[in-house]
Amino acid sequence: MMMEKKIGAVFMAMMALVLLATTSGASRINDISCLEATPLLLPCVPFLKATDNQKPTDACCSAASSIVQRATSTQNRRDLCQCFKQAASGIGINPDHLKQLPELCKITISFPLDPNVDCNT
Repeated sequence: MMMEKKIGAVFMAMMALVLLATTSGASRINDISCLEATPLLLPCVPFLKATDNQKPTDACCSAASSIVQRATSTQNRRDLCQCFKQAASGIGINPDHLKQLPELCKITISFPLDPNVDCNT
């Protein structure tokens, strides 16, 4: 149960990352599934739950970058977003750390990370 809570916290933080604008014509065979993305995100849990001024680990940033790169189609990004939101329902994270993740990990996204993101836009 504790592992599910940690994964849920990471999902909420990462849901916006999968919405990045990338080539929408990419083949679905290369897209990443929720099941594949879940274990990749575990290194981000300590950063996203922390209340102090710590920074994300290299493993966290690598995972976030990998998810962004592998979510190649619009539908895949929407599916992952929904997956992350459902898994993270009711799990608290540090919203300031969530907002800082792209900059600290040097990941370019066109919108702020927000746990209330609409996955269909």
